Amino acid sequence: MLLTTVLIADFEKAGRATCQRLLQREKKIKVVGEARCGLEAMTAAAKLKPRVLLLDPSGVEGEGVSLVSTILEKSPETRIILLSEHASDADILDALSQGALGYLAKPALPTYLTKAVRAVAAGEAWVPRRMIGRLIDQLAPGQA
Repeated sequence: MLLTTVLIADFEKAGRATCQRLLQREKKIKVVGEARCGLEAMTAAAKLKPRVLLLDPSGVEGEGVSLVSTILEKSPETRIILLSEHASDADILDALSQGALGYLAKPALPTYLTKAVRAVAAGEAWVPRRMIGRLIDQLAPGQA
């Protein structure tokens, strides 16, 4: 298994530190950078080309989840996981429709962060189970 590179983009220093601490224990995962805002996240993703970007869109100045498509334009090989304290189902669906591959609630970071990073790095999606039905409805309206 190759080394998975990760960029952490969170406006809160504590959020970045938590992700850093949880990921540094993993031998096959390397944090290559941190960003404090949307502009820094875009610039760092384009320069560093991380395999996975952990992105908290809540602190992004007026851009929120729309930042996902902008980052993917500049770094299309990067796979994005949204991190949030309380994202609505609509926000999660919006982010996924723009190209994000995952969503993880911040309270679940200690339990699931490394699993989510590995899954998304491998091309899998990482979403809450409650979202599966909604995702199927989006793909085939009226079929579920």
